[in-house]
Amino acid sequence: MKCSVVSYSLSEDPGSLEDWKINLKEEINSFIKNGSKIILYPELFLMGLSRYFKSSTPLDDIKNVANFVTNILLPELKESFGGNDILLILGSGPRLYAGKIFNSAPFLYRGEWLFQDKLYLTPWETDFSPGEELLCFDFGGLKTAVVICFDSEQPDLAMKLKRESIDLILVPSATTNENGNNRVNRCASARAIELGAAVVTSPLVGDSTCDLIDHNEGRQGFFLPAQEEITMKQEIHSEYSVANKVIGHYEIDVNIIKNLKNDNSETKPFLKPFNSSLKIRSL
Repeated sequence: MKCSVVSYSLSEDPGSLEDWKINLKEEINSFIKNGSKIILYPELFLMGLSRYFKSSTPLDDIKNVANFVTNILLPELKESFGGNDILLILGSGPRLYAGKIFNSAPFLYRGEWLFQDKLYLTPWETDFSPGEELLCFDFGGLKTAVVICFDSEQPDLAMKLKRESIDLILVPSATTNENGNNRVNRCASARAIELGAAVVTSPLVGDSTCDLIDHNEGRQGFFLPAQEEITMKQEIHSEYSVANKVIGHYEIDVNIIKNLKNDNSETKPFLKPFNSSLKIRSL
């Protein structure tokens, strides 16, 4: 199952909103024509749209982008691509719901838009409310979840994903420097090992006049469990970028990932049950 990953660059945004939409549709269409089943964009790349709206405050930026995405962009993309058997994760952006603003990842699944809200917010996401649930769903025979950036670094979330026997984790991210990107990718690698899952990360890159996403850099990561069944390269990184868009294509072997959940003599941390009686004694 082919997964196409876009490290979108805000530094390369086109001159008009209409050009932006045309470029996005053409790019998605090219991925589908080349056999991609999963298409992953980065966290908050939709906030780059703020450059096309003349807002007076950062909060107005967020609301204008949210309204455009909900009322115009998502219906257009559904009309164009809703009939395809694909999983399109449109990175993330602001979503207005029930009087609150969420940092949400819209994903086109079985022809309908669903939303994964970010659960753990960073200190600068002051205008957003945290989400309350993680969506797990089947795609291509793999139990899948979209886990946004900082959420992928949370051990308690990893424990819950272990209980779900998760197979595939897709991580849109936005980090301002190498340390932030390393946190996301190193945690993604750990999740692959401890959960027996394929994990894919997609960082935002480039510069924007929007305060929320003023500078971004990083590199994509593709991580597989460290098991005997995994005979291909278990860890792949793209080139590191601070300004230029990077596109990566990764192959996920569905049968191998599913077979990992079968017990055998090999050490498999994701099959080890929780030890509820375990105690820690401080000396």
